Amino acid sequence: MNAWSGDPIPDGYIQGTTALERQGALVFQVKQCRNCHSIGEAGGQRGPALDSVAVRLTRDQLIRQVIQGGGNMPAYGNNLSPAETTALVAFLETLHPLSQSPARDSARETVVSHSEPQRASQP
Repeated sequence: MNAWSGDPIPDGYIQGTTALERQGALVFQVKQCRNCHSIGEAGGQRGPALDSVAVRLTRDQLIRQVIQGGGNMPAYGNNLSPAETTALVAFLETLHPLSQSPARDSARETVVSHSEPQRASQP
């Protein structure tokens, strides 16, 4: 098996990111996620390419996938600290084409908007 984890994440994937997102890219690198997943056409073929993972999965779905695994992916809940998981998911949320918005949970948005107190209009 060829290991790609030593290859750096392409600059285009980390330029303009926050400190948390860059920390997540580091977690991605250190935990050798590229042995199974590709980014920028380099990496493993065992798991799906992650160039547009944020279009397919919401934040909650990404967290669940990382912690619990599923399909071919093992669970990493015992191998990542909560801070590492948060950072990794923040990085994964940046992985979408510029022309597409990340996936969002419309049910959550509805609950949040309905639970906010409504201000009475002032005369």
